[in-house]
Amino acid sequence: MNIIIQQEEHVFLQGLVIKKYRMGSHLYGLARPDSDIDYLCIYRTSEVEKASGLPNGHQFQYKESSPSIDWIYCSELQFWKNLFSGDATINADIVLFSGDWQNSLEICRTYKVIKAYLGFGKRDLKQIKEGTHKLYHAARSLYCAEQLLQNQLPTIQGIQDLHGSKQDVQDLIEKEQALRAELNRQYDAQALKTYYVDSCDHPLWQKLLDSNNIKEFKYG
Repeated sequence: MNIIIQQEEHVFLQGLVIKKYRMGSHLYGLARPDSDIDYLCIYRTSEVEKASGLPNGHQFQYKESSPSIDWIYCSELQFWKNLFSGDATINADIVLFSGDWQNSLEICRTYKVIKAYLGFGKRDLKQIKEGTHKLYHAARSLYCAEQLLQNQLPTIQGIQDLHGSKQDVQDLIEKEQALRAELNRQYDAQALKTYYVDSCDHPLWQKLLDSNNIKEFKYG
């Protein structure tokens, strides 16, 4: 959920921003002069967020009317939580297509991220009555899922090629089902991790991090 904020709050958050990314068509190199402008801004995690221990799932949103710009704000901590949870794909898109992460394939080739792409693809296929753009959105999500399952990076060029190609609804439905089956097969075979886990320099903390990818945790 996005919490709508006022201009003075928007100005305050701007002073905390450490990274700013254009989303949507601008990220994929498909923007037109009249395309919407949407930013995802990552700000330094506040001490309140660190100390509260609450499972914050919200972001701030400021709507600028002239020019029309949507500003979405999330803390650095929340950015990674949103990516790891698989509740959305925009965070994975930014990791994959912004060029800021050299290990973007490793970060995003996880069960949660691929499942998110398949989930949003399936959702868009159910909403095709809203317009042909939903068909393209579905194709884009399935393309990203397929590339990741094949241990390959999806590319901006690949997305642009999809944008200019004709898509068939039934073909995409069948593709989503096949990719979901492959996702589960790889996961059951332990060829995919649930989450991306970075390495640290202390074996005890590394054991704690690695435990997140143990499917059947045993005590003792």
